[in-house]
Amino acid sequence: MKILGIESASITASCAISEDEILLCEYTQNHKKTHSEKLMPLIVKALEDNEISLNDIDVIAISKGPGSYTGLRIGAAIAKGLAQALDIPMVAVPTMKALAANVFDSSRYIIPILDAKGGRAYSGIYKWENNNLVTVKEQFPINIDELVDIINGLDNDVVLNGDGSINYKEVLQSKINKKIYFAPEKYNILSASSINHVGYQLIKENKMVSCYDFSPEYLRPSQAERMCDIK
Repeated sequence: MKILGIESASITASCAISEDEILLCEYTQNHKKTHSEKLMPLIVKALEDNEISLNDIDVIAISKGPGSYTGLRIGAAIAKGLAQALDIPMVAVPTMKALAANVFDSSRYIIPILDAKGGRAYSGIYKWENNNLVTVKEQFPINIDELVDIINGLDNDVVLNGDGSINYKEVLQSKINKKIYFAPEKYNILSASSINHVGYQLIKENKMVSCYDFSPEYLRPSQAERMCDIK
């Protein structure tokens, strides 16, 4: 089974092609959020360089959010369009679980943190069991102080990754009362290869959706919606 993974939830534009659990290729750009210009050319290049036809793709794996509203919509539009044209299913991958999948540590909780600015973040709690990434707490929006309280209430040490673990590092180090480990820089970036890894788990659980049923998961209102509420 060939899986085309698409990641567009952050500044990173990334695509990957896998054969079941085996990664065949990954093409990533981590420069500016111009996914409307970069993402489709990356997909075309990945297919051409590896002599793979679109018709060889069996499933589209897509980062469903949370993340950048514009980025998620662009990724969703590309994924839904391809899935409809090819008449193949999609698998919607939680962004935070894919970010957690960047890190393998079977002895600690893995807590990805995606910076939502202004002291806010997206996170989730995961752990590895028998080489499967298990969800302890589904992804959620939260402010950093509340996240600290949740981490302090856990029964084990934690590994943190994602841009939020970098941007709020001083706060996390000063307020968390247990041993914490910060992932190396390369593991803080969202990647399509991790989308494919988690996506394959979901495929095996028969959790695929049609292009008509998929929609991004934002977890919180857009800035425009929040401004309307204020008025």
